Amino acid sequence: MRCRETSKRRKRRSRAEAVDAVARPELSYAPTGGSLNLEPEGVPAGFRAFRHEAAIGSGAERWASAAAEVLAWGLQRGAGIRVSTPRVVVGDDVTLTIPLLGVVPVKAYARVLALVDEPARRGFVYGTLPGHPERGEEAFLVTIDDAGVVRVIVQGFSRPAPGIWMLGAPVLRLVQAIYTRRYLRALARAPH
Repeated sequence: MRCRETSKRRKRRSRAEAVDAVARPELSYAPTGGSLNLEPEGVPAGFRAFRHEAAIGSGAERWASAAAEVLAWGLQRGAGIRVSTPRVVVGDDVTLTIPLLGVVPVKAYARVLALVDEPARRGFVYGTLPGHPERGEEAFLVTIDDAGVVRVIVQGFSRPAPGIWMLGAPVLRLVQAIYTRRYLRALARAPH
């Protein structure tokens, strides 16, 4: 009897995994994982690497509050973006609703690929899914150095998605730069 129950459970799990694999879209780029270190070999050919950072305070309390804010999508929400989930969870597919030019809502789809929980660095990485205006990967990190200075870092690699986004590449780069600055400012003005 026990073997039959195990076999039934195994069949149900296999069916659930098969449905999940069909229902979940693949990332819109490959390979993954290059956004954390931005080594040249980690950035796929044809993608542009970027890194922006800002000092946002100092001390262990600031470090802890900034890390908590990042893991609650605080950078995105502080930049005016609506996020479909309350917290960052590895494996979650999220919808980001970006007010393009403050008026037109643009949906961007991403998957949380990794959490970073190191002694001096915390944050997460997401990768783009089909339907996102860009293809690529972005890391949102908070660091603290030996002097206690806390920094927010936004880094990754991207290129415009095919179609209309490719045609508007210069505008898309400008919008990305504007939102990256907003991310940095959002955490700088977050409560300490």
